[in-house]
Amino acid sequence: MPVDNFPPPDRTLDALANRLEASKDYRVLRRLRPSVLSHKPEGRGLRTGLFVNLETTGLNPRQDEIIEIGMVPFIYRIDGILLGTLPAFSRLREPSIPLPYPPLSRI
Repeated sequence: MPVDNFPPPDRTLDALANRLEASKDYRVLRRLRPSVLSHKPEGRGLRTGLFVNLETTGLNPRQDEIIEIGMVPFIYRIDGILLGTLPAFSRLREPSIPLPYPPLSRI
């Protein structure tokens, strides 16, 4: 079964994306298909990194608050090849002030 219930890639769509990219006039973004490792591999030349994402109530560090934190550890080789990720961590925090509506990112 695919990781995180992602369906297998559509070969027809993949071929169309490749054709667009071959023209040099287009760049096609593709969904990142996670590769979650069942255990942390050990060995020489392997490193662990951490993607961190914070969501806040605004952009002013004096008055706005962190309301969500997300972290995804990943394993990579020293030559830069990504081997996969480890289980993610995510937590929400109730803000002490009401959130603006619409969200600032849509203004």
